[in-house]
Amino acid sequence: MTTFTLVSYNQCDYPYEVYPLGMAVVASALKNAGYTVYQYDCLRQGSDEQSIAEFVRSSQTDFLGFSIRNLDDDIDSSLKLDNQLKIRQLRNMIKACRTVKPLTVILGGPAFSLMPEVFLKLSQADYGIVGEGETALLELVDNVLAGRSSEPIRFARCSQNNNHVSARGEYPAELVSYYYQKSGVMNVQTKRGCPFHCSYCTYPVLEGNRFRFRDPLDVVEDIDRLKTDFGCENFFFTDSVFNDPAGKYREFLDCLIRRDLDIKWSAYFTPYGLSTDDISLCQKAGVTSIELGTDGTSDSTLAGLNKIFSWSDVVKANERITKAGIPCAHFVIFGGPGETYQTVAEGIANCRNMPGCIVFGSTGIRIYPGTEIRKMAVRENMMDPDVNLLEPIFYFSTGLDQSRVDRMIKQGWQKQHRLIYPPSRSRAIINGLKQICGMKGILWDKMLTMGWE
Repeated sequence: MTTFTLVSYNQCDYPYEVYPLGMAVVASALKNAGYTVYQYDCLRQGSDEQSIAEFVRSSQTDFLGFSIRNLDDDIDSSLKLDNQLKIRQLRNMIKACRTVKPLTVILGGPAFSLMPEVFLKLSQADYGIVGEGETALLELVDNVLAGRSSEPIRFARCSQNNNHVSARGEYPAELVSYYYQKSGVMNVQTKRGCPFHCSYCTYPVLEGNRFRFRDPLDVVEDIDRLKTDFGCENFFFTDSVFNDPAGKYREFLDCLIRRDLDIKWSAYFTPYGLSTDDISLCQKAGVTSIELGTDGTSDSTLAGLNKIFSWSDVVKANERITKAGIPCAHFVIFGGPGETYQTVAEGIANCRNMPGCIVFGSTGIRIYPGTEIRKMAVRENMMDPDVNLLEPIFYFSTGLDQSRVDRMIKQGWQKQHRLIYPPSRSRAIINGLKQICGMKGILWDKMLTMGWE
């Protein structure tokens, strides 16, 4: 019997520990194909070489698959990250496992998919899969077991001619228990892909440029199983955008309401087209907080990011959400395309004048491969076109001094506790709520319910 060990190589626990859904889906596909599958999680079981080598020895692993979720563990432009270190650690883990027995090592996951050649070369793995792994991995393994040659990097098909995706997961009890006890949140996905063209975003690169929906009944079954078997009552839907403009999400909410599972949940929303009726439906289905991918702080900067909504749409959505008594958070970036000192001042005022919500601010946009912002940075001579982007490079609008923008935001948002900048302040607050107050869940919503004004 061929044995797999799938490894979640994520070591990031901020703002909270995120369940490795990708590994769960691939594990389910392998198990359904008749393979023996083990799941190893670096957060839970350790990322040291000895721990994983001993796991490979005890499980008699034949194939070792690493899911690499995060390219960066933080996207704060003021930090200096060493992603070379991350790959050196990965290479050492692989080397340690190969001292136990000969095995085939396959890489995958979002971070790998963004720069596969770099990861494969530096880690010294055998193969890699770009994109969705559940089908491509089975094809690759068939070739390896049959002795057929295969390209080192396999590019998975995103089923662009199909509006549906399965994505059923395999959830080991010990892994669910670890993540839910740590974070108080369980992640579930209702769809993949994104048809929008935000200049900085990697979702269309990783999941395809159209929405592909899971069967609402399957999603509800997953939620029911996670609640019944493991006691999970708080969920986060990890879709790129939960409220798709076509309104398919309403079908899922109707199913959730009919099953009367009595859960609490949150998700990423777009302000675009978010009506009072939509918010009421979400509330009936158990929504307890809403995160808005606002990103820009004025019409000029929203346009520069290729957003499909205006600042007035943001204000309307915020008003409708907060009027319904739902905690609302906005995440905004200063310094993107089209930003000037005038728009910085305008954005500072716009956020101050939007009541009842939390706003998390940052400066500079992390440049990732395959995004429009990368093309812009090359055209504007911010970076060499051949740089591999493993180490973070941030886009900052030409003509702006970052330290001046930093001072403007700090001065403009001072004494406004719900306007949180710089990102280091956000980390301190969230970690304080976790470590000192012992709180779990989304956490920022606690700030509003605690009267954080």
